[in-house]
Amino acid sequence: MTVQNRPIINVFPTRIAAHRLRLGSLGEQLAADFLERRGLKILDRNVRIGRGEVDLIATDGKSRFVVEVKTGLETPDDHPRWNFTDRKADQVLSMARRLGMRRVDLVTVAVREDGIRIDWSPRVI
Repeated sequence: MTVQNRPIINVFPTRIAAHRLRLGSLGEQLAADFLERRGLKILDRNVRIGRGEVDLIATDGKSRFVVEVKTGLETPDDHPRWNFTDRKADQVLSMARRLGMRRVDLVTVAVREDGIRIDWSPRVI
């Protein structure tokens, strides 16, 4: 079976990947706005470090630190926070150290039936 002369299997992963990129970008923008309303300053976004990427670099006026943003659907069986695994934490901390930082904050942007919930966890690492 094909769609526009392409196998179905090649169509849907592309759409899903594009959707995730848009959702991730939206989550990072919402997280940055959320943190700025709380007095932080966003210094940089999407900083490439080797093969990895730091979502946000922020400051509270005293120190600079990395902010990891996790965005996704919240259901009874899933939450974006659960995607911040020990492995991901190690990767983010390694990138933060390469930038001379020791603090990592986590912001989750959960898309729910009743709207969007944003949670900030300072100093998760």
